[in-house]
Amino acid sequence: MTTFQILLAIFMAMFAMWMFLRLPVSASPLSLLINGLSGFFITNEHGGKPTPQCKLTDDVRYKGTTPPPNTSNVHGEIEYLHGDVAVIHWYEEVNDSTYHFVTAGDPTKEAIIILPGVPETWWAFHNQIVEFSSDYYVIAIDPKGYGQSDKRLSLDYTNQSMAQDIGLLMDKLGIKKFNMMGHDRGTVLTDHITNVPSLKGRITRYVRMQQSFNEPHGKPVPPHFIFKSKFGTAMFKSKNMVNIVYTSWFPSHLSYATLKRLSYEFSFKGNAAALSKYFATTSFDIELKDRHNFLFESMTMPMLILQGKYDKGQHPHEYARSPDFVADARVSFIEASHFLHLENPVATNRAIRKFFAETQSITISKNDELAKKITGST
Repeated sequence: MTTFQILLAIFMAMFAMWMFLRLPVSASPLSLLINGLSGFFITNEHGGKPTPQCKLTDDVRYKGTTPPPNTSNVHGEIEYLHGDVAVIHWYEEVNDSTYHFVTAGDPTKEAIIILPGVPETWWAFHNQIVEFSSDYYVIAIDPKGYGQSDKRLSLDYTNQSMAQDIGLLMDKLGIKKFNMMGHDRGTVLTDHITNVPSLKGRITRYVRMQQSFNEPHGKPVPPHFIFKSKFGTAMFKSKNMVNIVYTSWFPSHLSYATLKRLSYEFSFKGNAAALSKYFATTSFDIELKDRHNFLFESMTMPMLILQGKYDKGQHPHEYARSPDFVADARVSFIEASHFLHLENPVATNRAIRKFFAETQSITISKNDELAKKITGST
């Protein structure tokens, strides 16, 4: 190479880095195009960073399995939320898939399982884990393709298959009955969990957050046709994806530290491709038909449909008749946009506690009775 060619290559590399660092953060079509294209060349993915001098629990209550590639935490590792609330990281294999999850609280107490949506992992619910672990045994799970769970592209990413996996995981952990929370894509999964035969009568209450119900998704509709494409995979890999979601698509006013952790959790190597494969298995039309065809019938437990009042794609009027479609539901709105659990955790936690308190005395017997009617057992 000539001196000129070397200098030109250096200049082009410096210019590309300058452009990368100045990528626009907005939900405009041009911004999404530029950021998506950048994901083909420079990604935000990482292989995980092991915790220096990590502390392991003495209470190894689950046998565990080898963590998947590209993870940070080890089985039995303790992490502290809000300074002093301990969560323990675990890995368990069910149906040839390895799931990462954390637990907090006393395992002898009533359980709550949490399933997050896109672009989140268990950590997005750190405020709820801290709040409820004083009274409940909280299990926050990274669904397949999320965070530190299995991300192999050979796996089955349909909601039905993952719901069966969660049922097997509950059996493996020895959880007989549990409360359940889902948000966004996690709610599509928790809807299907209500239809798992082995879990009939075992779901005590259901907190259903930020997903369409009896009506089609309002406008604007998230571009799932892009998410399932190679461009969608590149967009998930791009440097600004998380910032675009939380600051432009849904202005959430989160702190820099929160956005940084959310970005780290979303960017484990392999997540982007796995999420695109997931989006290829489903659509809003399929999900709406599933709810009306068989999922509403399986929702026999008391339900709280909890929505952010200012979500620009899910409007309060779309939930006016929602309780009419299931056995026992009520709707509540939080002063927040899409990510109510992060934007307004105090109000979100208060609404959930109120729901738990209102249903405490009747939940178990009523849930059992309805489940027996469906299964025909006596």
